[in-house]
Amino acid sequence: MEDLLYSNDLGNGRFYDPEGLDVIVAERHGSVVRVAEFRLHCDFGHGEGREAHPGEQTFVLTMAVADTDRRSGVGRALLAEIARRALEAGHTFLALVPQDGDDALSRQGFFQACGLRLYGPDTPGTAWGCPVSKILDANAASEGR
Repeated sequence: MEDLLYSNDLGNGRFYDPEGLDVIVAERHGSVVRVAEFRLHCDFGHGEGREAHPGEQTFVLTMAVADTDRRSGVGRALLAEIARRALEAGHTFLALVPQDGDDALSRQGFFQACGLRLYGPDTPGTAWGCPVSKILDANAASEGR
């Protein structure tokens, strides 16, 4: 899993320790091909007085998909699984902050296609989010293609 995170520029040189996080991993032929770290229960932003943030929500910290599995629907399925878990936990909103970097526009395009929208000023570090129903609807529409 560390290798996948590092290959997506998400490693920080420390031993991987998911303690306190919800984690979803998918394997293919014995190799991890996708991983997501998230907090099912999070009050990101609202507690800091950011009125655009809806309070208790599910917050995605990290998503990584192996290069060989990109553009195959696994990223969308990963986000949809997090949305399903959020809904089961009674949360109606999912948020994340896309990673900056060379392919930031590509990441943002992916999140838009999954139903998420920027909320707040269009600056690095601004959160994206949407009702979990939008993510599930976007995933169902893509599965119906």
